[in-house]
Amino acid sequence: MRRKWKQKWMLLFTLSLSLSLAACGSSGPKEAKSPEPQTNQKESGKEPLNIEWLTYQYGPVDDDAPNKKFLEDKFNVKFNIWYLDVTKREELLGAKLAGGQVPDFMTVYSGADLQKFFKSGVTTGFTQEELEQYMPNYKKLVDSIDPKIWNYAKFNGQYIGIPSINGDGEYSLATAWRKDWLDKVGISKIPETLDEFEEAMYKFRNNDPDGNGKKDTYGMSRSAMTSIYGAYGVYPEFWTERDGKLVWGGILPETKQALERLAKWKKDDVISPEWVLENGENTGGYWATSNDFVNGKIGVSNHGMNYHWTPPIPEIKSDGGVNYVETKKANPKAEIGFGKPPVGPDGKFGNITPGYVGSTYMAFGKKTADNPELKHTIMKIWDEVYGNFDVWQRMKYGELGVQSEKAEDGITIVWKEEYAGKNDMQAKIGANITFAPFDQPEFRARVTNPKLKEINSKLYKFEGAGYENALKTALPSEGQYMNSLVQLQKETFAAIINGEKTIDQFDAFVEAWKQSGGDKLTEEANQWYESLK
Repeated sequence: MRRKWKQKWMLLFTLSLSLSLAACGSSGPKEAKSPEPQTNQKESGKEPLNIEWLTYQYGPVDDDAPNKKFLEDKFNVKFNIWYLDVTKREELLGAKLAGGQVPDFMTVYSGADLQKFFKSGVTTGFTQEELEQYMPNYKKLVDSIDPKIWNYAKFNGQYIGIPSINGDGEYSLATAWRKDWLDKVGISKIPETLDEFEEAMYKFRNNDPDGNGKKDTYGMSRSAMTSIYGAYGVYPEFWTERDGKLVWGGILPETKQALERLAKWKKDDVISPEWVLENGENTGGYWATSNDFVNGKIGVSNHGMNYHWTPPIPEIKSDGGVNYVETKKANPKAEIGFGKPPVGPDGKFGNITPGYVGSTYMAFGKKTADNPELKHTIMKIWDEVYGNFDVWQRMKYGELGVQSEKAEDGITIVWKEEYAGKNDMQAKIGANITFAPFDQPEFRARVTNPKLKEINSKLYKFEGAGYENALKTALPSEGQYMNSLVQLQKETFAAIINGEKTIDQFDAFVEAWKQSGGDKLTEEANQWYESLK
C-alpha cells in the first residue's frame, strides 16, 4: 500500500487484498444479523453524521464517489475521506495531529503505533459490550480464525483497536528464479539446498547467464537474504520461541551463521552492491516491483508479496502478478521458475509466512469517546461491510456491471478496462481498500476461482516452512527502545555483510542490543507470553 500502481495490465480484484490472492475455504462465520442501519436522511429528517475517515487508499476519493454515496445514504452519514500518501504517513499524519486534526476512524500499521496513539490520547477504545452489540459479524469472523486475536488489540484490558486477519497466512513469500539463467549456466533444476543455491549465485555472477558477453549480472540482492536466514532456522526481525521462552531472532547464534555465509558471498561479489540501499532491489515505481530482477540484474528474488509473482491464469483473465508481467515485458524470452526456500545444513528452511494474525488495526479517534453515536455508527458501517456479502463486494469491487464484471469462469470478479490495474481509479470511486481495507476470507472465496488456490498452494505453500512473529502485541517499552534497536541491527548486519566489520563483532552487537533496551523488551515479551498459558 505504499505507492500507486504504475502497471497498466489486467488485475484480479483479489490482488488488491493486503496479503495474498489465495482463496480460503468457506469455513468462515455465518452471517449474523447486523444492527439495523440508520434510515436515510430524507426518511429520518436528521442531519447526517459527519465522519473523518482515513484508510490510506491509493488515491483521492471523489466527493460523489458511488461507494461513498452508497454508504452515506444507507447510514445517514457524510464522509470526509482523508488522502495521505502512505509512504509519508508518519510525517503527514504527524502534521495533522499536531494541528489538532484527528480522524474519527483510521488505519494503524503496527501494534506499537496503536498503543502510542491510545496512550497519547489521539485514539480511544471500546468495550466488550460495544463489540458484541455493534460488530457481531466482525467478531464472528475474527473468532473463526482465532478468538485470541482480540487479546492482541487490548491495552490494560481495554480494546484499543479492531484487529485484522490474514486469510492466507499459510503461504510463504515467492522464491522466484530466472529459469532460463539456470539452464544457461548448466543447472538443470531449481536449487533445493543451500549449497545448490550458492552454486547458482556464483554461476549467475561469473558465467554470463544473459549471454551478452558482459559481467553485469549478480546472484541476488536483499530480498533473497530472507531465505538464507530461513535456511538457518531464523528470521532476524521476528521474536521466536526457544525452550519455552521468546527471544529476538536477530541475536541468535543461527543469525550469526547466516551472516557469515552472506558476508562470504558479498566478498566474492555475487550479491548486488546496491542491496544495502533503502529499497534494495526496488529502484523506483511500485514498491513490490523487483526492478533488478525485472531488468535482468539478479537471478532470484523473494521481493514483495507472493501474489506479485503469480503467473498468468487465462481461466480468470489474469495476466499475472506485477513482477511476472514486468519481467516478461522487459524480456519476452525470460522464463520464471518457482521453488521452495533452500534447505540449510540442519534441514531447516523457509522465509516469511505471516500466519493468520494481521499487523494492521483500525482505531477510533478521540472525538468518538465523547460521541457514542459517532463511534457506534462507525462500528455498524464496519460490521455491515464485513457481514453482508453484497455490501462487501460493492465496497471492494465497485458496482458489478458498471466498474467490474464476472470473468468467463462465472466466479471471479475483474475490473473493466478503465479500472483494471489502476488503483488510483479504483480509489476515485471509493473501492478497493477505501471502506474494506482488511481481508474477509469467506467472502473472498466466493469471488475467487479455485484454480487460484491450487496454484498458490503449489508455488507458495511448503509443509514445515516459514517463520512468523511469535509476539502478537506491542510491548509497553517498544516505543522507547525498538526503533533504535532495529537501526543498530540494520547497521551492524550491513557492516558485517559488506566486510566493514568481522563476524566476530556480532557478539559485541548482541551485548549492545541487550544493554540498549533489548533485555527490557525480552522481559516484557515473556511476561506477555506467559499470560497466554
